[in-house]
Amino acid sequence: MNYQGPGWWKNQPVRYILFPGRHHLITAFQLRHLAALVATNDGAEVVWAITSADHGGTQRNPIQGERRLGLVEAVTAGADLPSLTFLIGNRRPKPDFAHYVIEEIRTQTGGRVAMSPENTLVACSTPEVADGYRALGYAIDPVELGTDETRPWQVVEALIDAGDGWADRVASTMAPGAVDYYRRYGLAAAIQSIYADPLIDSDDGDITVTRDYATYRAAFENNAWRKVTEFSDAVRPGRIVDVGCATGQTIKLLSELPELFESDFYGVEVARPLYEICEQRRSNGEFGDANVFFHQRNIMQTQLFDDDSLDTVISMALTHEIESYLGRDELLEFCSRVYSMLRPGGVWINYDVVGPDGREDLVLAELTDDDGAAEGDLKDLSTRARFERFVHDFRREEGDGISYEPVEVDGRSLVRLTRGALYEFLAKKDYVDSWFSEAHEAFCFFSPSEWVALLEANGFVMTRDTRGIQNPWLIENRFAPAVSVFVQDADGALIPDDWSWTNVLLVAEKPAD
Repeated sequence: MNYQGPGWWKNQPVRYILFPGRHHLITAFQLRHLAALVATNDGAEVVWAITSADHGGTQRNPIQGERRLGLVEAVTAGADLPSLTFLIGNRRPKPDFAHYVIEEIRTQTGGRVAMSPENTLVACSTPEVADGYRALGYAIDPVELGTDETRPWQVVEALIDAGDGWADRVASTMAPGAVDYYRRYGLAAAIQSIYADPLIDSDDGDITVTRDYATYRAAFENNAWRKVTEFSDAVRPGRIVDVGCATGQTIKLLSELPELFESDFYGVEVARPLYEICEQRRSNGEFGDANVFFHQRNIMQTQLFDDDSLDTVISMALTHEIESYLGRDELLEFCSRVYSMLRPGGVWINYDVVGPDGREDLVLAELTDDDGAAEGDLKDLSTRARFERFVHDFRREEGDGISYEPVEVDGRSLVRLTRGALYEFLAKKDYVDSWFSEAHEAFCFFSPSEWVALLEANGFVMTRDTRGIQNPWLIENRFAPAVSVFVQDADGALIPDDWSWTNVLLVAEKPAD
């Protein structure tokens, strides 16, 4: 064996062979190699440290940690390889990671598995990771490093490209038992689905890398109660699905209503940080005795629910994200899919931001310029200066940007632009913590009446609960102090423009007949 590093005495057998890694896949070579190490060190056990174990459903870690542990257990039991398996939580890269793994395993076993350079050989083919253990005095076996053997992630990448024919492509490289395990739990299809998902644009499974999730969570949960009270009477009991459920707060509030006590609640969330909050809240018992289930999925990429199987579908602050990140065709497909999943008599409750009536009409806006600086950090800018920044940043990559014309009327410095463009700015100007995420998203692509027309064209019947909504607090505290809005009469005189909708509540029923 090609042992490397200090702390290794060739004639002294080791007690443990530490094999750290994420272990999404085990190759036949790895299994043979570990078996040879055990044979060389009679009585040794392989210690599988499954890292990033609480991090799954992402392109960096497509398989959940518990399922990876099951893979290791199944493969090593079939090979009669003496092994111990441990789940190690995800951590940001730190120089002391090797120490953390050793101490975490010692803690999990109450001190029974106490690894040290004197009794442990580390099997590791990742140079940066191996260096961390070597610095602690551990000898290193490099496994695939320096050989022509295929590494596990190379097999995963080949599996992704192979589609349905993955087994023919990679089975000979995988460890005995691994192919059967992948088939039994549909792991190949799950990995392929995650890598095909256009909403997951980062290795960590986030919709966007520029969103501040702490701020997003606080805003969502603070507003959930107000929104739920506006539509809770429209919810039909039975099978209730919240698509884009965020932190699960909507489900929590609805599950506490006596009339929905016997219902099954399903939360579907694609963003890993939010999905993990949902699962943590469920572990904490925050949903009480309610039947609550969570899926980390993009509902446009998978068939989670059969046609005619749901009583209520809820989407809050979701449809604008589909429009913004996936495009109009996907939004129309989503509307059609919701219709298909609902039972006759079921309802879709869609609560989202919305564009103003007459969103293509031109208005004149007087933007405040004495409430901040003319230049500098975003958070310090005046409304006028922040508007200039927004014009530059709004959906710049998509080419959907905002145009405006500076004008002087009665000695007042104004800008002329569409009403929809103005409300895009007003809705986002104060969210500086997630500025680039907000600037990427379109809010004002439909007015309430345009939404109604679209859903009726899809076969829905709109109920009396459907309406445009004004948020008085936003208007009084965020809009009015920042801008005065006008239209001009036939003589060119300025007439104040009424404040428009901030949101829309759409309650669309699938006809019972």
